[in-house]
Amino acid sequence: MRKVFAIISSIITIFAIKEGYHIFTSSDKDIISQRPILIVIALSIIIPLIVLSLWLWKPKNNNPEES
Repeated sequence: MRKVFAIISSIITIFAIKEGYHIFTSSDKDIISQRPILIVIALSIIIPLIVLSLWLWKPKNNNPEES
């Protein structure tokens, strides 16, 4: 089940990165006028998605070390 969530979150993350790139490189008049707030919104969505994707792909430790 964890791998399914990892795949879904990775697909969503790739889409969000693509849209973030579009915000940074667009010359559209509407985007240019609101670029600072759109950058903040894009980064506040992209960074947690990247962290979530990396956390889900990290192998789970089933054998905890005993002290």
